[in-house]
Amino acid sequence: MNWQDISGNWVVIPRNPSGIIHFLGGAFVATLPHVSYRCLLEELAQQGYAVVATPFLNTFDHFAIARNVLNNFENTLTRLRQKRLLTAGYLPTYGLGHSMGCKLHLLIGSLFDVKRDGNILISFNNYPLEQSIPFADQLQLTPTFKLEFTPSPQEMMEIVGKEYN
Repeated sequence: MNWQDISGNWVVIPRNPSGIIHFLGGAFVATLPHVSYRCLLEELAQQGYAVVATPFLNTFDHFAIARNVLNNFENTLTRLRQKRLLTAGYLPTYGLGHSMGCKLHLLIGSLFDVKRDGNILISFNNYPLEQSIPFADQLQLTPTFKLEFTPSPQEMMEIVGKEYN
């Protein structure tokens, strides 16, 4: 497969794609999704889907990450159409996320006016900080500094329950 870096996203496009998959990986492997998830993503491309894998750096502000990965994805689609690597016509678009990537797709679908034909969520993770970071409990970061993700797990469920479409 011929992976291309387009506007900071890793993209593989088969001949005559039947749809587009926006992939977001898990927190600890999110910076190299085209390497970490190569087998899965290349199989999807072989099945006829254009794959746009958006890398991201994990921070406590998941709202900002969701906004950034959506902007990166939309900019990449624009570039792909300008370069005529994707047709200007309609292609169904699916979000595919693993772990943290699920949370980001849920935030995108809840907070932004985005048309998706569906989302595929693998191993959704909405744990609080102390359960998400290995050895966080031993470092005692959260009791000392009262750190938590934004949105918190409870806020996340409320947002998705009210706003997800």
